[in-house]
Amino acid sequence: MELILNICDKKNKNKIVKKYKTETVDFSFGVVEDVLNILDFDSMKTGNNKEIAVMVVKAAGQLKPFLKELFPGVTDEEIRCVQMSNLVTVFRGLVQYATQELNTLTGDEKN
Repeated sequence: MELILNICDKKNKNKIVKKYKTETVDFSFGVVEDVLNILDFDSMKTGNNKEIAVMVVKAAGQLKPFLKELFPGVTDEEIRCVQMSNLVTVFRGLVQYATQELNTLTGDEKN
């Protein structure tokens, strides 16, 4: 699964000036561990955008280093120019990936 981080123009938030892409299959154990620390699966009921947005806001202190590991080369300044909706999309993809991986490990795969 490909995840994309869109960097928007500082003045025109609707204009994407740069994109960082990563594949979930390339995640290190450290990234998976960080995802599990940021995403509170125990309190997640629906996995909808609102729940994910709340988790992203709660994890704000961990977010920059995590995004830097996930998207090599992204800077602090660029992260400041990412729209919240894009962060939710990235984390929604991580939720899907983590759920698939956990299902694979536990034998709960659904075809």
